[in-house]
Amino acid sequence: MSRPHTSSTGTSDRTWSVHQIFHFTVACTNFERSLEFYETVGFQVLRDNRDVIWGGSVARNFGMPRAQGRGALLGIGDGPLETRLDLIEWLEPKLADSPDIPVEEQVPRIIALRTDNVAAAYEDLSTRGINFVSQPHATPAIGVVNVCCCRDPDGYLIEFIEYEPGLLGSRIEGLPKRPPPAGQNRP
Repeated sequence: MSRPHTSSTGTSDRTWSVHQIFHFTVACTNFERSLEFYETVGFQVLRDNRDVIWGGSVARNFGMPRAQGRGALLGIGDGPLETRLDLIEWLEPKLADSPDIPVEEQVPRIIALRTDNVAAAYEDLSTRGINFVSQPHATPAIGVVNVCCCRDPDGYLIEFIEYEPGLLGSRIEGLPKRPPPAGQNRP
């Protein structure tokens, strides 16, 4: 449930709230190749925008001098609250080349997919040509039944994670903590 906010301007109804993340954007270098990957792991095309010419309002909204791309809105899950991914191959501006650092040494861009039966997903996707960077493994102490990762065609880590029933995320109680930076106190 979102928390309503009220503007302090005193004018007409200024109550607003954020309900959910509508979508997140994944930039790709080859739309068709990436679309095939995301469909293979379970996303469905909700709206195909690959041939739409974006109006000037898109660039203005993003604070850019120009913005054009080929894309599709993808969904995974059920109904209006499903997780949505906006897959875009940027035409203007072009996606910058990645640094000359091996992908496994770069700060990862991660999409975590809560998954039922990670072992079966791993087996199925492996037979369909998806290459994984890790095999399914459990970490019972933090409530992880199974987890493994693969990379999409542009290097995003796709994490398939299965938690014990009833857990929102990994248990962190009892894990070691690093001390706060000098001069900062934490509650």
